[in-house]
Amino acid sequence: MTERENLREIYNPDGSELRTLQLKMLDILTIVTSICDKHNLQYWISGGTLLGAVRHGGFIPWDDDIDIELLRPDYQKLLKILPKELPSNLYLQIPKEKSYRLLFSKVRDRNSIIHSEEEDMASYREKGIFIDIFSEERSYRGLKNCVDFFYGRAFRRLKRGRPFHSLRYFYEYSISLLLYPIGILLMWIARAICAITKPDNILHSYGIGNSTNHNASYMFPVSKITFEGKEFSAPKDVDTYLTKQYGDYMTIPPKEKRATHFMKVEYLD
Repeated sequence: MTERENLREIYNPDGSELRTLQLKMLDILTIVTSICDKHNLQYWISGGTLLGAVRHGGFIPWDDDIDIELLRPDYQKLLKILPKELPSNLYLQIPKEKSYRLLFSKVRDRNSIIHSEEEDMASYREKGIFIDIFSEERSYRGLKNCVDFFYGRAFRRLKRGRPFHSLRYFYEYSISLLLYPIGILLMWIARAICAITKPDNILHSYGIGNSTNHNASYMFPVSKITFEGKEFSAPKDVDTYLTKQYGDYMTIPPKEKRATHFMKVEYLD
């Protein structure tokens, strides 16, 4: 038995709870990316999804996450298209949704519920299995860090709400009311600067949080890669991309670092 087969037998054998979850995510990924392809929207799988494709031929055996990324103009177009073209069992969750505290989007399965601390605290209705959809843009690390400090932190604290839950929550909520408009202003200044200087750095859009500072030269044009027996878009130079993000990415991490994110999945159908 190969090392890849041995890891799968340990963590996500066919019929296991984790494998069932992974295949549900794969179905969502297939639908979303087919819509991207139909409308000529350039996406690429990223993070642990891309790492899994290279190192394991699919999911990292202990992982329960799928990430795709698009440059901001295509991301904005996709958010307008998905509500019209997603099947009825899928739901688009965007940052404008009440109590949703993230500045990237998700496509969720309506027939399941994820139970985790974050999900259980939230008041939004759809809490099913999901894939993450990130907006990327050209920027500078220092500029992004500055904007994120004001905009991202304030956004998350305001969306959390509950200012009277504790003295700490009241303080953070009150301060965020002041910092949020400053963050918005800084974000538009940053975008104006980048529109003029046209940096080659590709980062998560403002407010999402830190990400690896990738370079357009090894990301575009996108290539193709096989993930779980299906073909998806990937950065042009996958090796350079993964080395920049993970270092020696082909080395299997020790057992104590093989962590999943979800506490429990409840299926409704």
